[in-house]
Amino acid sequence: MNIAARSGPAGGFLSDGEQRRGSGMPSAAPQVAPRVELFDAFVAAEPLWRRIAPAQPLVTPYQSFAWINHWFDHVARPDGVDPLVVAGLDGDGEPLFIIPLIREVRHGCTVARFCGGNHSNLNMAIWKSDIAADLTGPQVIDLLREVARARDIDLFTLLGQPPSWRGVRNPFATLPQQPSPDDVYTGTLDPAGAQFAPKSAAHLPSGMRKKARKLEKLDGFRYFMAQTPSDVDRVLAAFWPQKAARFAKQGIHNVFDDRGVKDFIHAGCRDGLDEGRPAIELHALEGGGDMLAIVGGVADAERFSVMFNSITDTEHARLSPGIILMADIVAACARRGLTSYDLGAGHAPYKDYFCSGSAQRFDSFIPFSARGRLLAAACQASDALRRSLKTTPALMSALQTMRRWTTGAGRA
Repeated sequence: MNIAARSGPAGGFLSDGEQRRGSGMPSAAPQVAPRVELFDAFVAAEPLWRRIAPAQPLVTPYQSFAWINHWFDHVARPDGVDPLVVAGLDGDGEPLFIIPLIREVRHGCTVARFCGGNHSNLNMAIWKSDIAADLTGPQVIDLLREVARARDIDLFTLLGQPPSWRGVRNPFATLPQQPSPDDVYTGTLDPAGAQFAPKSAAHLPSGMRKKARKLEKLDGFRYFMAQTPSDVDRVLAAFWPQKAARFAKQGIHNVFDDRGVKDFIHAGCRDGLDEGRPAIELHALEGGGDMLAIVGGVADAERFSVMFNSITDTEHARLSPGIILMADIVAACARRGLTSYDLGAGHAPYKDYFCSGSAQRFDSFIPFSARGRLLAAACQASDALRRSLKTTPALMSALQTMRRWTTGAGRA
């Protein structure tokens, strides 16, 4: 594949009709030169998203058009960042890949990064499998260099990426990289696989099953997935204060209070409800007049990925409703025919009940200017320090204690 990226008008096709020479990109059909097109609005690239979907591309659930578009409209746009969609097209104008990014100025540098921020646990471009398998590191660098020239980008910060997806190498895994601060904790639903995955609360330890039976005695006890706008409104009305209380207790900043976040999640939970495929799924356990536990996540035909969760702060919390809810979700995923799930980034004890292991993500900092190289070095050092803290239990425990005391949450 020979990709040519040219400077051109914003949102337009980057080509002057002449193919760049010496890019090093192989071409399966030399007589037809694939091209790169840049879009400065996500909605302008939406038709390409729709056209690449039937090819079952390599993509995580976080790269759906609806999820990214809602996140940008409510969270990123108010911060003044710009969309940047990089699309590779074949000779017939059909998409070979789509790289959804945002472009912003940080510390005097123009930085391009994946969408979603800390709301996305898995970041990738959207690749046709054959294209992903064939691309080499120099070819990916050449592509990013052309985009950097066209949009004056000093640094690409490409964080939280899986090294492979569905058995195919992520092309960005050929770039210089380092481990992300947090791993993602995963489980499988493949009955032929060697890894263990619980199918229901019956597979939990006996003590947890006793708690489940006590919860089941509550009036109106049930597990459900939000299916109507009123379901969404009711579940989120319980989620916001539950999560705020938990963050306050831990001395952690409440990210859901950040500008636009609640609107993003609300819009994502409503989008697609009529088709039974919401951009963000809401799962809940209720009983005794209490919303016992809540999980929000994203899903595609193969993977369910947890975005956020909460549990009640009433006396029912001692019965571990979050773990019981997660068992119900895993069972529901199995019934839907999904083959895997993850419970998000970072370790928590409850994940050990459901996850057979962790999958290491990677971060890449790719500079294309002197300023970009300086910022990349600082980002790499900060990234490595965060991973060191999070993978050293004694340091992490000390940090959590300091947070609680700093906010007053740890004082009598």
